[in-house]
Amino acid sequence: MQICSVSVEGFRCLANIADVPVLPQTVLTGQNEGGKSALLDALNFLLHGTALSERDLTYVGDGGRQEPVPDGERVAPHARVSQTAVTGEFTLNADEQQHFVLPERVQIRRRFRPEAGTFLEIRRRVCQNPELRDLDSVKLAGLKELAAVHGVEPVGQANARNSWEQPLRELAQQMEQVDAWVAAGSEVAAAMPSMVYFKGDAVQAPEAVVQSLLNSRLREYTRADEVVKRVADLEDYLADSLTTDIDSIREHIARRCALPSVELDPQVQVRPALVGVELNIVDSQGRRFPLSSAGTGRSRRISLALWESSNDLGQHDATQASESDVVFVYDEPDTHLDYSHQRRIMALIQLQSSRPNARVIVATHSLNLIDGVDISSVVHLRTHEGRVRAEVLSEDSADKDVRRHLSTIATTLGFRNSVLLHERFFVAVEGVSETSAFPILFRKHAGFPIQSAGICLWSGGSNEGALRFARFLKDHGRDVAFVVDKDSRTNQKRAFRDDKLKEHGFDLEKECLYLGSPNELEDLFTNDDWAETANALWRPNAERGPWQSQEIAELRAGKFSSQLLDLLKGGSPEGPKNKEDLMVGIAAHLTRNRIPAALSTVFDALVSRAQDAGPHLW
Repeated sequence: MQICSVSVEGFRCLANIADVPVLPQTVLTGQNEGGKSALLDALNFLLHGTALSERDLTYVGDGGRQEPVPDGERVAPHARVSQTAVTGEFTLNADEQQHFVLPERVQIRRRFRPEAGTFLEIRRRVCQNPELRDLDSVKLAGLKELAAVHGVEPVGQANARNSWEQPLRELAQQMEQVDAWVAAGSEVAAAMPSMVYFKGDAVQAPEAVVQSLLNSRLREYTRADEVVKRVADLEDYLADSLTTDIDSIREHIARRCALPSVELDPQVQVRPALVGVELNIVDSQGRRFPLSSAGTGRSRRISLALWESSNDLGQHDATQASESDVVFVYDEPDTHLDYSHQRRIMALIQLQSSRPNARVIVATHSLNLIDGVDISSVVHLRTHEGRVRAEVLSEDSADKDVRRHLSTIATTLGFRNSVLLHERFFVAVEGVSETSAFPILFRKHAGFPIQSAGICLWSGGSNEGALRFARFLKDHGRDVAFVVDKDSRTNQKRAFRDDKLKEHGFDLEKECLYLGSPNELEDLFTNDDWAETANALWRPNAERGPWQSQEIAELRAGKFSSQLLDLLKGGSPEGPKNKEDLMVGIAAHLTRNRIPAALSTVFDALVSRAQDAGPHLW
């Protein structure tokens, strides 16, 4: 069972945060006191059920304090919300779906109410009648009462539990089913991913890391069939050991309360856990002393070594059927670390997140860590009007949304915008059609935004000023390339023709890529591509009928893009207004496998160039 997203209600400063993605790599950014650590602690509460108190509940309203009373008494706090709820969306593998009779995606939440404690619940299809939902927890006497209410007869011996439970289950399945939150049960809890939590600023960080790592492994060992049987046998043994005590209590209650009989059914549960770890250092002379007295520098180096070892500890024997799902959580792991050690942390994150059963979440202010992941993996927590909001990019985010996301992060963290714009590789295209369509097509082809590849697109506008600006960038150690229409090479009206590019010092083989079949970007798409897109986006007039591939083909003898635009504008009241609309429309409509091969080749070449691009020595 792997977690995909988390939502938080009423936990500290997180009044209502919905659908924060949990990806193979997730980086949390934001200002201090912005909710990063609170979100990680909320995730720990969901996965491990860590203890909460009333102080963890969000304040009602703005979370501030009331004004002091006139006689100078102490300031009274606002009321707090009634409960905390942390909800995760999880994916189940095929075996889990079959075992739990659940779909591939489910929601599981953990709630806390001060007066009632903590509850683990799952949302699933259940009987509309709440009395018939959780029959496992109903005692035999209660099953008999339910059977009497619903007119159900036992199917076997009257003193056998299954004789009553089976027909009640059949009745529940015949009734109307609804989606509702119900108790999750211990099996569901055991199937949830484990969480290894590293707090970079913890006073006893190494000991805490060791305890977290070993507890995670201990939980995995206890899931083995042989261990489960041993634990079950131990639970049965302990329950049997209580028999004499139970009989004494039952008899005492029955005698003192004048009751015919009293039933007591103790539920014994054994859950192995490490309660503490002592970590000592032995010097060259064999003297032992606690790590707490070894100094901050040594403590941090040991913590880093433990983080690196966690990847090995989290791996299973290759002979096992599957690996347990795990979430590695780092709260500012770069604290007190220099640049080289920060890069080691980034390498560790990359290694851990490459495992199919792992997720890695990092809360950080470090530009090195933020810059090491795809920008769509960065979740920005931002305080607005007293409430924390999560800002994320979705698969449908437009290019302007990506740029806005980058700018927001840079502004909040105090970086210059250019630092976070990933401007390693400046690519000039001819106009707004390309700058609008390229990001859409690139993301479909590569699976990530074009900014994440380090590419900054800009419109050259087909004028000589663009060549001078590109020359300026190149003279200042920046990597530059041109992606232009093929007809620009010889068209005397174009600034991007071969002689002009050479005149400004550009290499036609290394720094120039040409598109068109034969002339422009629009030519690359087939007649079927254009006809299908036109019929889907720009509904033709009723009297003319659907757009046909043949009529698109007839336009290719002349200035294709202009004639195509005229055809669609004239034949549909919803037709594209300009060339930009035309290109954005087909870019958004076509699926990845329909992207022209020539365009995919250009994208791959740009990615390859961008990997080695960046500021250079002058």
